[in-house]
Amino acid sequence: MELPSRASPSLSGVLAPEECLLLLTAGRQATDHAVRREAGRDVDWQRFLALAQLERAVAVVYPRLRALAADMVPAEILDQMRRLALVSDFSMLRLEGRLRESLGVLDAAGVRVMLLKGAALAHTAYGGVRERPMSDLDVLVDPSNAHVARRAMLASGWRDLVGGVPDAVYERHHHLPPLVDARSPDLQLEIHTALFPLRQPFAFDAAQLWAGAKPLGMGLPNAYVPDPAHALLHTCLHFVWSHQARFGVWRTIRDVDALTRTGAVDWDAFVAVARSSRGATSCYWTFRLVERAAGVSVPNHVVAELRPPRSSYVLQAIEEHFVRNLFPVEFACPSVTLDHVLWELAIMPGRSGHGDIRPWDDEGEFVPVQDATTTTRLLRRERLRRFLASPGYIRTLLRPRA
Repeated sequence: MELPSRASPSLSGVLAPEECLLLLTAGRQATDHAVRREAGRDVDWQRFLALAQLERAVAVVYPRLRALAADMVPAEILDQMRRLALVSDFSMLRLEGRLRESLGVLDAAGVRVMLLKGAALAHTAYGGVRERPMSDLDVLVDPSNAHVARRAMLASGWRDLVGGVPDAVYERHHHLPPLVDARSPDLQLEIHTALFPLRQPFAFDAAQLWAGAKPLGMGLPNAYVPDPAHALLHTCLHFVWSHQARFGVWRTIRDVDALTRTGAVDWDAFVAVARSSRGATSCYWTFRLVERAAGVSVPNHVVAELRPPRSSYVLQAIEEHFVRNLFPVEFACPSVTLDHVLWELAIMPGRSGHGDIRPWDDEGEFVPVQDATTTTRLLRRERLRRFLASPGYIRTLLRPRA
């Protein structure tokens, strides 16, 4: 059943024109008018193209803009997008081939495997990998078979990633150190043993995923994909909790849209598992943000049942904060501490049963160490500047929406 879309959302005045336009291209056909409207604004087209590449969106965005606003997009930008889209399509064909090869090798090794994230959605909610561009493959295996799977992959054209995060970090992580394709180093493979790191707050694990898993088909009896409700829950938790709603928004919009379009999501079952997993607030904010950004909506009763017990005034302020920080290239919030406080106001970790676990607990392990030449004085000055800017930012969030 086709779900209604509250089309023609507008983030004008909140986000830059190129950000608004990119978000709208992730929406449904009902946003076509809004796409053309935004394309007619003062768009920084080179920045738009850079954002589209960051979100791995060019192959999908290009045909839509060509059909809706070719007369508004500079010819050189359209040409750049056309060439990048061709490269993306070629890469996705390579990815599809490597996926099939790898699943065949794992099947021969007796390893049961489940596709996760984009790889799973491309073969269920979308019409194939060209419609769901990605640069990595995520597969889930039983922990007892993880190293068997890794050895099989290393023997079939995958190799260790050189110069990445130290392997010791992955001992508490939910996947083994990433592998890269020997012939296409931009393509990575992650072998997961769980859905989240060891220290995480959710009562939603691989066992539940396997219990509801569906056969992938493709002549591969040992390959599976998650149930649509589980895939949607994983999408929401990954975006709002793992990425703190700061990365992957374009793909999240399209994934939520694609999953709801299938008509295969049992919404009552989804609400039940979202609540029991302690992920209700993450799901609520995912749905609220994808609707605000691109008019993609789920049934009203689902959002109502997942809504945190906050006043509409507070929820609107939190939404404004999330919207202003959807793109990681320019972080609008002046203070990391303030960002964490607002995130906690949104997710309500105490009420949600998260204890003292937060998604930023282990961030330092996955980013370079602070440059030793940065002086303590400069750090203190920057922290002071950000602290003094915080009241103005908060007033902006509390300003009534036009």
